Amino acid sequence: MAGPRVTLATVARQTGVSVATASKVLNGRPGVSDETREKVRQAMVELGYRPTTARADSPGEAVERVVVVFDRVDVSMYSAELLQAMLAAASSVGIELMIRLLDVPEATASGSSLDSWARSLLGGGCQGAIFVTCELEPAQIEACNRIGLPMVAVDSQTMMTAGMVTISADNFSGGMLQARHLLELGHRRIGVIAGSMSRMFASERAHGALAALLDAGVREPTALLREGHFSHQTGLELGGWLLDLPEPPTGIVSNSDGCAWGVMEAARLRGLRVPDDVSVVGFDGTQMAHWSAPKLTTVVQPLGDIARLAVRTIKAMIEGRAPDSSRIQLGTRLLVGNSTDVPPRP
Repeated sequence: MAGPRVTLATVARQTGVSVATASKVLNGRPGVSDETREKVRQAMVELGYRPTTARADSPGEAVERVVVVFDRVDVSMYSAELLQAMLAAASSVGIELMIRLLDVPEATASGSSLDSWARSLLGGGCQGAIFVTCELEPAQIEACNRIGLPMVAVDSQTMMTAGMVTISADNFSGGMLQARHLLELGHRRIGVIAGSMSRMFASERAHGALAALLDAGVREPTALLREGHFSHQTGLELGGWLLDLPEPPTGIVSNSDGCAWGVMEAARLRGLRVPDDVSVVGFDGTQMAHWSAPKLTTVVQPLGDIARLAVRTIKAMIEGRAPDSSRIQLGTRLLVGNSTDVPPRP
């Protein structure tokens, strides 16, 4: 019976180096001492290591593979546009992507269980991981660090520890853009539909909107704050709740374009018109904003740039180069559509 497959991680553990260093030796890249290079090469021979695949244009050179981990199956335009841009970016730099769902053990699981999960991320010859909107605890990240797995997080749900590079839009400034737009139109009673405030990027968006309301002198801005998911259903339910109040808001800030679409549907079901009766602002700047009727006013986060930066960063880390920063935020901008206008007259 054949033994377990020898992976690059196996070679790295055998020689006491990181996966990134073993990858540099495998691909003949600089930045490794002669002694370490010889030790890794010898281990590859002794262990019988064979690269999983090879580049078509260079048969002797192994393909760099990266696993992209999503927290759940999500058919939102956010996920689709981000993944499409990642695939294009990876293809342009000779990286293959593998997609999987997050199935991490509980943070309270034993160290061996967490280590086994971390090693599973190296399946199929993967040398690095990009986590998209995932919630990872320090113990889970530490397990990945123990096997030397390069990691990048896009729109991380929690603050990350050492060893993880996070990339996102400037969500706090984006939330401020949402609220300021409504304030400049004359709105003062503004609802805020947030994601879970225990999650980092959701909290940043909501706090940005609340900061803008406080700066404008709006009293008790959290009175019209509700937490939900980044989904059409959340917009439909919480938008309906806000619109059914005895004194409903004249404008609603939504946590995503999908949520904003749900708010507009909630208004339609109540015989209200957008923006005549209520103004709605989204977040993400996906194609959904252009498809909605009326065309959605939204904060655009540069999903293509985020995707390309995530791929370039993980490639650099695999090759043993230090990232420019452990936390990278890209700017946002407001795209004004037809879903916002001055508030209705009393």
